[in-house]
Amino acid sequence: MRAPLCLLLLVAHAVDLLAMNRRKKQVGTGLGGNCTGCVICSEENGCSTCQQRLFLFIRREGIRQYGKCMHDCPPGYFGIRGQEVNRCKKCGTTCESCFSQDFCIRCKRRFYLYKGKCLPTCPPGTEAHQNTQECQERNPSQKKGRKDRRPRKDRKLDRRLDVRPQQPGLQP
Repeated sequence: MRAPLCLLLLVAHAVDLLAMNRRKKQVGTGLGGNCTGCVICSEENGCSTCQQRLFLFIRREGIRQYGKCMHDCPPGYFGIRGQEVNRCKKCGTTCESCFSQDFCIRCKRRFYLYKGKCLPTCPPGTEAHQNTQECQERNPSQKKGRKDRRPRKDRKLDRRLDVRPQQPGLQP
């Protein structure tokens, strides 16, 4: 009578240990911290479901993919919140960092940022700044060397009469 009872207790204990091990993997306390923030995790593929506010980042290596739960998406990716899953999605090919698929924050080498787009050259009326890799509007005084933006006939009349426009705050 004792032997079957001991065998039954041993089997029950083994089943309990197996269930506890499975729960640990789902909650994210195992595998050396690779399942942190996971709701469902496997040794082969990492996370497949994350806790509510975290993003699922899927890293691909050849034909294999591995999921990881993160607070923020890594550089080159942006976060999309969904009803079921929050995911990290890759930025456009010319973006180094982005806010969304259509809005870049920083461009890759040899591209310049202009109004959220990464362009190979800056559009007319702008100039490239190498340090920031951004296209910036030219200063109006740099256009054709004109500082006085009044109509030409008024400036011509001033020169003939040798009258200079008064600056605000200065009185003769």
